[in-house]
Amino acid sequence: MNGAMVPKAFFVTSGVGMDLEQAGAFDLALRNAGISECNLVAVSSILPANAMEMERSTVKVTPGKIYFCVMSRADGKSGEIIGAGIGYAWMGKGNEKGEEEREFGIICEHHGHYSREYLAEKMQEKLYKMAEIRDKRIVKKKFVVESVEVESGKFGSVVAALVFGF
Repeated sequence: MNGAMVPKAFFVTSGVGMDLEQAGAFDLALRNAGISECNLVAVSSILPANAMEMERSTVKVTPGKIYFCVMSRADGKSGEIIGAGIGYAWMGKGNEKGEEEREFGIICEHHGHYSREYLAEKMQEKLYKMAEIRDKRIVKKKFVVESVEVESGKFGSVVAALVFGF
């Protein structure tokens, strides 16, 4: 298809926000993650084989620009544990030199009132289930997780996102 949108790059980021109002906490979490000035559009869970991972600090986010992302978000109130995470894995096989040959990648998210350890465990389960469904093998995986206890008298929000670049 001519003109197809295939991401060339991506970055993974996360953030935490606390405020007297839930909407403010979410905005602060996006700001902490470095993605509060853009318009985020949710997409599903596939990485193109040739997509390069970038460090968030090296990517200039243009205010007002639309960015496609897979996002995990959890909100809570005073005293609650909230957590959000993104996991991704490359599917493929190793070659004779021990280097990976990527076919494509998969992305999952998990969120709720959970610890970092629980979230990482659930995302690992999800990634392996996604690989099994596709009859593929995971050659490399990575997780980004935020989990905090919401401050007394405040609302909290945590986000983790994999953001695509074109």
